[in-house]
Amino acid sequence: MPDEQSDFATTESSQSSKTSENIDPFPADRLKYEDPWQNDPSRKGMLLSNQIEWFCQRQTLIAEGYSKTRVRPASYTLTIGADYVDSAGHRKRLSKDDTSYFYMEPNSIVYVSTAESLNLPYYIAARFNLRVKWVYRGILLGTGPQVEPGFRGNLSCPLFNLTDRPVKISLSDEFATIDFERTTDFAPDPEALGPILNWMEIRDSVKTLEKLDQVKLGDDTFLLFKQQSFPPLKHLPDHDVVSSLVQLSDEVKRWRAIGVGIVIAFVSLALTLLNFQANLYREQKTTSQQVFQLQSDLDAAREKLSALEENKSVVSPQSVPSNGTNASVPRPTKK
Repeated sequence: MPDEQSDFATTESSQSSKTSENIDPFPADRLKYEDPWQNDPSRKGMLLSNQIEWFCQRQTLIAEGYSKTRVRPASYTLTIGADYVDSAGHRKRLSKDDTSYFYMEPNSIVYVSTAESLNLPYYIAARFNLRVKWVYRGILLGTGPQVEPGFRGNLSCPLFNLTDRPVKISLSDEFATIDFERTTDFAPDPEALGPILNWMEIRDSVKTLEKLDQVKLGDDTFLLFKQQSFPPLKHLPDHDVVSSLVQLSDEVKRWRAIGVGIVIAFVSLALTLLNFQANLYREQKTTSQQVFQLQSDLDAAREKLSALEENKSVVSPQSVPSNGTNASVPRPTKK
């Protein structure tokens, strides 16, 4: 722990015995600009649970809606907030006293917001993603990978239901995890800051630009996220947002019906062709049998004709004289 943080721990220990003094030397406003672990060479990387809890107790990282039970080893669990947009594109609110849940329709998209409000220092970035058990339910989270340092407000994101069944989403459902990671040094060594000696002077040196703010510290110039708090669903358009998955589902159903009709027509045509082929085969078989019978009859007739010709050649014709006269027949003599 850095010397300044050690001083803080010593100061806090000494002040705990004095009920009249209970002022935290690191309030959220100071933590926005100044890292208590600034001089600790091992401070870079993801925050573990001890520092997540330390910051959150001072309304930093998770400014509103913080619960110690949702701190994880290197992340924090985010929950479903009241504001959402249903599958039909209508903006609505959940309430514990009235409607505390809604159903995400199959193959649709909804927009949800977090119940927690963030307050990130200028030297800590964050990333959040869907919990694994939601992924196994067929839900996907559509979001960017990073929350900028300095962000204030509620996070919002679209959820995609890729299944063919409705999914129930309730208020305060634990649906995402967020982790935090330190950036490079936001404020250089205080000795290099010249006239700027503390976090309040850094705060007062911030210049307001159109989209981002800016501050110059020593030789470095930093762009800063504006500090207007983001409300839930801030970037939602005015028109109703309906998932293209729903339209795609309608198109699939339409083409499925057309496809079924095509398949039925194809099967009918195939059956007709098979029936025609069967009839043609039967006719061809009958014709072949008739031709075979005719050939057999023809062969039998040829055999009979040959037999007759052979019999005719065996029988000799009656002799006839060559001069054309009748031969005399000798008569018997009388004695």
